[in-house]
Amino acid sequence: MEKIAPNNREAEQSVLGSVFVDPGTIKILIDGLNPDDFFTYRHKVIFTAMVELFQDGVEIDYTTLTNVLETKDLLKDAGGIDYILGLINFVPSIQNLRNYINIVRDKSMTRKIMDACRTIIEDGYTTDDAKEFSNNSEKLIFDIVKDRRAREFIRIEKVIEEVVTKVEKIDKGSGKLTGLDTGFDELNQYTLGLQPSELTIIAARPSMGKSAFALNIATNVAKMKSKPHVAFFSLEMGSDQLVSRMLSSESRIHSDKIRTGHISSTEWSQLNVAIESLSRLNILFDDAGTVKITEVRQKCRKLVQEGRLDLVIIDYLQLLSGSNPGINRVQEVSEISRVLKEIARELKIPVIALSQLSRQVERRDDRIPVMADLRDSGSIEQDADIILFLYRDEYYKPKTTTRPNQVDIIISKNRQGATKPEGFRLIFNKQCGYFGNMETQYESAMADIDWK
Repeated sequence: MEKIAPNNREAEQSVLGSVFVDPGTIKILIDGLNPDDFFTYRHKVIFTAMVELFQDGVEIDYTTLTNVLETKDLLKDAGGIDYILGLINFVPSIQNLRNYINIVRDKSMTRKIMDACRTIIEDGYTTDDAKEFSNNSEKLIFDIVKDRRAREFIRIEKVIEEVVTKVEKIDKGSGKLTGLDTGFDELNQYTLGLQPSELTIIAARPSMGKSAFALNIATNVAKMKSKPHVAFFSLEMGSDQLVSRMLSSESRIHSDKIRTGHISSTEWSQLNVAIESLSRLNILFDDAGTVKITEVRQKCRKLVQEGRLDLVIIDYLQLLSGSNPGINRVQEVSEISRVLKEIARELKIPVIALSQLSRQVERRDDRIPVMADLRDSGSIEQDADIILFLYRDEYYKPKTTTRPNQVDIIISKNRQGATKPEGFRLIFNKQCGYFGNMETQYESAMADIDWK
């Protein structure tokens, strides 16, 4: 006996019949359903005709509906006049319309997932690339679920509740952070911490310290009392190199000494303290050559399902590749930045991506980076919620600078707050990759660092 695909005929009839009870409900139906959501063919025909009438500004009733169906020679396909007239009898209560819509949508999504599974099985017989097969399979299912979520509207009172709760939390905390603590006071002041669903771009020319800055943020976030999980995707360095740099920053020991093993007994004591401190942190590294943005998304979803993801850091954006290697680089980077933003919104976590800047920065006298310098695509500027630029005056003026061992952090874009084009300054020791706040115990912080 052949099995019938999941459907609910009564719910479909109730949805269509509700338009004859109250023609205004067609707006709710159009927001919540597509013709393909209906399993019964005659219901697809009727709903499509209703949508056409609404778009033409014609009020829907029995006469106008049957007229448009007759004009298109589809009245018989719709079940005939008697069937259409009887639809109103299938509406138990118009107050439950949204429930009927949800039933129709849920059955439709189940059917689509079943169809996707059949496609996946068929593709499995012919594929030779397991990674590509896995990514394509995941995308098929994800696109179905994403479409279901995209059509769910949220009433304003629910959003107001969330906003008020957030405001009350800030008020009770006397300005307390609402996001993850970066460890940098002035940056926290402008952002209230790294916020869920936000994409932050940290951009700079080479040798400005952006990788070190990202590692410092990862460490500071992971040190929070709630013990957040940080996933660090490194496309440029191995995990051993990253951890060596973190140990150097944490212990304030010159990175060359750690790399060569020329460490004194006193420095070994400092290093052991750093090892113990970092070992307790929930920082996860991926240095497996993950270059496709689809692989990054797949790995992040898995970590979220395991309850092991609160922040994603990617070093760096231009080393990623898109899902379609045949397109030009601008389109590819546009896709990458869009997907990074989608990861942040879908998983409700902050995402930080490092980015290179074009060489045009070097052609200007001041060499201060601006958003137009972002390399390969203007979509990075569009998709990002926050854009930070790093600038080291001593890099360009090693003999005349008045700001040695400092980095300017320029906030060029901040979707939820103020910008700071003139930037604020942090202590920076390139030898150990250490960043620190300028205004808090500056002399003490400088004394703790091995500058040799």
